[in-house]
Amino acid sequence: MPQTLAEHLSPATGPKRMLALDGGGVKGTITLGMLVHLENELRRRAGGNPDFRLSHYYDLIGGTSTGSIIATGLALGLSVSELMDFYLDLGPRIFGRKAGDGTLFASKFDSKGLRDALRPVLGTKTLGTDQLKTGLAIFTKRIDTGSAWVLTNHPKAKYFDTLPDSNVFPNKRYRLIDIVQASAAAPTFFDEVTIRMEYDDTNRARAGSEGYFVDGAVGGHNNPSVQMLMLALVPSYGFNWQRGARNLMMTSCGTGYRRPRIDGRKFATKVPALRGADALRSMIHDTVKQNIALMQALSHSQIPWTIDSEIETLDGVCITGDPMLDFQRIDVILDTWDAKDRRQKRKTDPLPTNLEKLIGKPLTRVQFDRIDALDFGERGHLELLREIGLKTGERFISAAYPDPAFDLPEWTAA
Repeated sequence: MPQTLAEHLSPATGPKRMLALDGGGVKGTITLGMLVHLENELRRRAGGNPDFRLSHYYDLIGGTSTGSIIATGLALGLSVSELMDFYLDLGPRIFGRKAGDGTLFASKFDSKGLRDALRPVLGTKTLGTDQLKTGLAIFTKRIDTGSAWVLTNHPKAKYFDTLPDSNVFPNKRYRLIDIVQASAAAPTFFDEVTIRMEYDDTNRARAGSEGYFVDGAVGGHNNPSVQMLMLALVPSYGFNWQRGARNLMMTSCGTGYRRPRIDGRKFATKVPALRGADALRSMIHDTVKQNIALMQALSHSQIPWTIDSEIETLDGVCITGDPMLDFQRIDVILDTWDAKDRRQKRKTDPLPTNLEKLIGKPLTRVQFDRIDALDFGERGHLELLREIGLKTGERFISAAYPDPAFDLPEWTAA
């Protein structure tokens, strides 16, 4: 029988498991492909129960932007296949028609389209709903106060419930559709999300109390793994879980990795708004890589991710002496056409790129160019992203990962 929400959150119910999901627009389809294998492997360990969900296993699921959409769906008890169907429908609907130029005068896509797509899943549910099966964390950035927001459904979190003598909305009353859309409001792609922050004597939202929110990546949480570790261990957040590689684990899923190289001369000729957008994406990439480096330096990973040529994987390195947790990064390098072109010109190594070898077929230049795009929602492209995610999941997920030490007690008993 699945644990209750209280049992998932309690520090007294054994080892704790976290699932951290990056932002990345339509590349969330890659993440879902990875999660297919994760759910299938854990379902196998659960005796093949067709009703098994990741919310039965993970005690805290958190995400930013597209990751917040997936995290919220999983925490509500949806299966990965249900969310995959949702994404394959979502992409063409949201990113199929441009609303503006995404630079000077208007966001590129219609925010209403995203909200309409989310409504059938999220409806009017709030962060305090009893329909959440496990812990949930959503990351966004309140741009008018300059603060990165971390919203969880933990009842012991400082702002979850109403504070004495305060008319500020408690976190539990925020609607999931509002905070998920806020987490996904990537600048230039979607308009900021406005949420009223206070209520009046009639318990209604007070006009003039608006907060303005944008994508959580702007707050440095595009990869939310470091902040999720903070949630687990810092007393102020209410979780108070126990550290250690046998007490705490985290699965961190990316959306495909590619260093955002920018031609310096072309960059210098762009209008300032476009230079700003390029710089923002480069900054987000750096925060993702830094989070992975820190998490691997604090932990044990079965298959460590290569950070860069200088520090490599940090395999065997733990800056805290004993690992604070079991951490596994799951991601895939999205090769470029230039990498393939260089191979062909040398003629000494006609092999396909690593990405083409992974999926077992060649890619065209157009496919290489589009594969790292956050906003290309054509159905065939999404099918390719799903295939990349599925093949990536096969490389990381097995009988050995997640570590069987974190299997649920009822599995071991069976």
